[in-house]
Amino acid sequence: MTEPTNAGSIDVMNNLSTSLPDMATLLEQRLALVGTLAESLETSRCALGRNDAEAIARGAAHQAELCRQWSQLEEQLRAESLRIKSSSPSDSGPAQKSAELAAKWEALSARLRYLTRVHWSLLRHMQRSMGVLNGIIYRASPTYSAAIAAKMPPSSAGMEV
Repeated sequence: MTEPTNAGSIDVMNNLSTSLPDMATLLEQRLALVGTLAESLETSRCALGRNDAEAIARGAAHQAELCRQWSQLEEQLRAESLRIKSSSPSDSGPAQKSAELAAKWEALSARLRYLTRVHWSLLRHMQRSMGVLNGIIYRASPTYSAAIAAKMPPSSAGMEV
C-alpha cells in the first residue's frame, strides 16, 4: 500500500509563495507609475496656467506614455491575479501589506481624480480663451490692409478656401 503524498499541495504553496511577491511588486510598480502620472499632471497644470504650448504638448505626450504603461501593468496585474486565484487555496497572503497597499492606492486615486478635474477645468478655460481670441482676430481682420491680408494664409485671414 502506498502512502498518500502532499506533492500537489506543495506545488500550490510553491506557486503561491512565488506569485505573492510578484503581485506585490506589480502593485508597487502601479503605485509608483500612477504617482508619476499625478506629478506630471501637476506640472502640466502650471504649463496650462502659463499658456505654454510646448510644455503642454510635452506633458500630454508624457502622460499618454504613462497611461499606456499603466494599461499594460493593469493587464499584468489581472493575469497575475487570475493565476493566483486558480492555483491557490483561500489563503490570501499577508493581510497587513495588502491593506497598506490598498490605503496608498485609495489616497493616490483621490489625488489623481482631483488633479484630472483641475486639469480638465484648466483645459476648458483655455479653450474658451482661445475662442474669444479667435473672435477678436476674426472681427479685426477687415481692418488689415489688403497687402497684409494677401500675405496671410487664407485660414488666418478669415477667407474661405
